[in-house]
Amino acid sequence: MKRLQLTLILMVLLLPAGAQEFIGLNEKNIRETIAREIPRLTPDNTVRNETFRYIKYHSGDDNETWLIFLDSGGRCKGVRITCGSAVYEARLKELNEKYHASGLNSWTYRSGGEQISVRLKKEEWFFTITHERAGNR
Repeated sequence: MKRLQLTLILMVLLLPAGAQEFIGLNEKNIRETIAREIPRLTPDNTVRNETFRYIKYHSGDDNETWLIFLDSGGRCKGVRITCGSAVYEARLKELNEKYHASGLNSWTYRSGGEQISVRLKKEEWFFTITHERAGNR
């Protein structure tokens, strides 16, 4: 049983973040993509924010939260993933392997003809990975 749990945990931790697939997509397509490609995430509709429009998801163990920010047209303009510090090294390695480094804890990639920037910010108990169109800081 412990072996199965360890295997499942490692699979979840080593799966790619996939946030680049959302920028430019509408809400319906985002929800379909998450259900299909990241089924470990559950929609969280408990909090509403009238200032920012976003879709919120969290993992079953609450160690990972995704905020997918939408523009006024309902299309994704950025993604912020917050994770517990336990997976920091694995996520840092993933970012270094998938994207082109553009500075300390920052990367870039192209998606759908757009330049996307990725930033990692580490705090004491958690860290965040932010994907957004380059120049939207």
